Amino acid sequence: MSFDYSTHLTATVAVNALENAPGGGPPAQHACLDCGAALTDRFCAHCGQPADTHRITLKHLLLHDLPHSVWHVDKGIAYTFYQMLTRPGLTIRGYLAGQRTRQFRPVSYLLLLTGLSALVMSAFQVDLHRAMLISQPATAGGPPAALMSVVMERYLSIAMKHPYLMQLVLMPLNALVAWRLLRRAGYNYAEVLLANAFIGGTLTVLNLTLMLPGLLAGNQTFLKVTSQLIFIPTIFYSLWVNAQLLLAAPALTAARRYGRALGISLLQIGVLLLAAVVCIAVLTVQVLNERPDLRPKAVPKKPQAAATR
Repeated sequence: MSFDYSTHLTATVAVNALENAPGGGPPAQHACLDCGAALTDRFCAHCGQPADTHRITLKHLLLHDLPHSVWHVDKGIAYTFYQMLTRPGLTIRGYLAGQRTRQFRPVSYLLLLTGLSALVMSAFQVDLHRAMLISQPATAGGPPAALMSVVMERYLSIAMKHPYLMQLVLMPLNALVAWRLLRRAGYNYAEVLLANAFIGGTLTVLNLTLMLPGLLAGNQTFLKVTSQLIFIPTIFYSLWVNAQLLLAAPALTAARRYGRALGISLLQIGVLLLAAVVCIAVLTVQVLNERPDLRPKAVPKKPQAAATR
């Protein structure tokens, strides 16, 4: 008789688990193979492991485990995304209040949607880069014009290679801005940070959807327009979500709620624009150090007119 290592290992694990079962009572007839606790449902009440634990086979891996894993991931993120499109503020309020079973975790939601959007954008990087360059005002002249051309080329190259990096880096600052105006509703900074993760993940998909038709068609004019109007859905979506979050402050009138929500949207746009200005300034210094020939030439002073006697 051949020795079945897998069966022996399963039996050994089961025996060890039963010996260390919580409570110190006699081994149960149906016990969890992980911790040895008695099973009364489809999942162990002590450690959460499924009761239906079996030997892994190639057939079961291909026909059950992999589809099951993909289905659960897709179902969770699809459900959360739908909720963030239809009732975003109320969904976030429910998550913060403890209704978390059906929702995708906010940080995973942000990272997954941001990564997928960046992957799609990378396929159209050249077309989008050209459209962004076209959207820049034409300049002509000497070194100052050439300097700004090189700086903007580098800035747009970074923006195309890492389209959502700035958003991720600025998220703690954006959350701080939002928290200052959401404190009246009782939210702490950590809760606002998670709320911004939900909002940021959803906005990456909305912005990508806005630009996707032009990317697929390769229409530079349409891409130029959408790249300049990308802030519009950001402002209105953020306004909508934050107004719903402020429903937790019943003392605020509707006008004050929407005023605070609009303030959050505009301040966060301001933070993004300020970050862009700082990035361009840093790139300008870097380019000047690498290319001294692009330094603006000093304008010679006109000789002062001789004093008349």
